Amino acid sequence: MPFSHHHHHSEESTTSNNDASQLTQALETMSEDDLPVSKVAKAMSGGALSHKSLYGNTHHVRVGEQNYNNLAFTTSALPMQQDLAYYESPPGVKFIHCAMNGRAVSGGEITLIDAMAAAHRLRELWPASFETLTQCPATFINQRDGASMTYPRPHIALSEEESQEINAVYWSPPQEGPVCLPPGQAERYHEAYADFERLLNGGEGDDDELCRYAHEYTWERKLRPGEMLVFNNRRMLHGRRGFSVVEGASFEDRQRHLVACFTDIDDTLNSYRVLLREKGAASTPILNIGNGTNIVP
Repeated sequence: MPFSHHHHHSEESTTSNNDASQLTQALETMSEDDLPVSKVAKAMSGGALSHKSLYGNTHHVRVGEQNYNNLAFTTSALPMQQDLAYYESPPGVKFIHCAMNGRAVSGGEITLIDAMAAAHRLRELWPASFETLTQCPATFINQRDGASMTYPRPHIALSEEESQEINAVYWSPPQEGPVCLPPGQAERYHEAYADFERLLNGGEGDDDELCRYAHEYTWERKLRPGEMLVFNNRRMLHGRRGFSVVEGASFEDRQRHLVACFTDIDDTLNSYRVLLREKGAASTPILNIGNGTNIVP
């Protein structure tokens, strides 16, 4: 099974925010169809955005957001997670456009880790924990004003072939409710859950092989104004370092403004494969994209 390992990497933003300030003002008055993140996403998916019922076609994440209903709208650190895991078919690709990230904003780096590669490593290091996470259904949930969604499934899905290849990983701690398991099985589940959590997020114990994996294979970047991050939400888990804003700085330097949206995995894969066929490259290998099947004919 091919894996795309992402080694630890960090970059700081040194770009002036003058242009970003103008861009942010433009984004506030721009139609949704004209937003840069929307244009790029539609170009990749054949013209459609997805999963819009809860947060809209596009959603803005700003410093000081009021009446938030998601941890992303706070300044807190976010653990590795997959967006909208309570859907039967979670979003395929996520697009994050950095409109502004002021000089007075400290931290807030975006982090990524390959969930399927991590699950493969768990299988090697702690096979009992791996097996538990393939058998015990977690409860993915979103219960709030305007939302009532629940979808139970194991964290790791395997193919039905003899090879039992890892086909998908579902992981989203902020969107998980109580598990419905017998007491003995629940205990094994929570122990296995803790093992995989250390593998994905690391911890204090550098002598712990699981934590070392997270430190070695976590990619991170502090987005610069104008940059756009695009990643596979079905395979790559994402998180965020906590951030703070220096008091007394100018309004412009205190701003952190991201604009995000999703596309469907099947629509996006279709556009990619059609493009390969048109370019005479239809035989190009496609990595296991984490959508529940290891066969991409």
